Amino acid sequence: MGLFDKFKKEDKNQTLRNKYLRRFFLITEMASSDEDLFTDIENTRSRFEHAPELNSKLAKEIDEQIYALIDSLYKTMDTVKSEARSQAAHKTLFKIDNLLQERKVLSKDFEVSPKSDFVIENGVLTSYIGNGGDVVVPPDVEVIGEKAFYNNTAIRSIVLQEGVKVIKDEAFYLCKALTYVKLPSTLARIGQSAFYSCKALSTVDMKNGLTTIDYYAFGRCSALKQINLPITIKDIKDKAFTDTDELPRSIKKKIKDINSKALD
Repeated sequence: MGLFDKFKKEDKNQTLRNKYLRRFFLITEMASSDEDLFTDIENTRSRFEHAPELNSKLAKEIDEQIYALIDSLYKTMDTVKSEARSQAAHKTLFKIDNLLQERKVLSKDFEVSPKSDFVIENGVLTSYIGNGGDVVVPPDVEVIGEKAFYNNTAIRSIVLQEGVKVIKDEAFYLCKALTYVKLPSTLARIGQSAFYSCKALSTVDMKNGLTTIDYYAFGRCSALKQINLPITIKDIKDKAFTDTDELPRSIKKKIKDINSKALD
């Protein structure tokens, strides 16, 4: 094997590894509320990461395990009938790849935005003055201040790093181009109308640790389809998810179980 062929093979192998690591990342996030399923996924991931080479046989085997894990997830969520689970699992995997390609779900795909893009005072981000696009808030921020991103039509995605504890009222109100939000495990509260009328917002990645979603927090987020409600949530205020018709039935049920008026 020539040097070029060797590098080509190694590059292809690394590309495949990255692809599967991203799949594992997303389904781990999806399964975070199910301890047994989470353990299964982590065991499969460990086996994958310690394999000396990702050959086609191992890739196929891992694919089958991923399908099985997604199938188990569907059973846990009880969102599809048994005869449709296999097909649904394949579709979900396809969606996973599309989502990863579209939204750069892995945090390593994001670069922290320059501090000059923000006004930060004593840990409180009071305003954003950057050019938009994919925004990653600096790690020394603890509070996203009231109206900090209000009516910003240039940001497409927002990543809040570990350390952020509160999103204040109307922080992302009317961010019409915002499609993806990643929240940290340190976040405890999402304030009133925090993401109100973010009509392009389709995915919100939440972590266990969040306890409160305030009035109208995601009101009129008409494109919202993917949101993983943490098991730590105790309080969802009235109308927190008003006019979010695209939410899956299973998520709506979880919301209603906490507050029957949250979707009104």
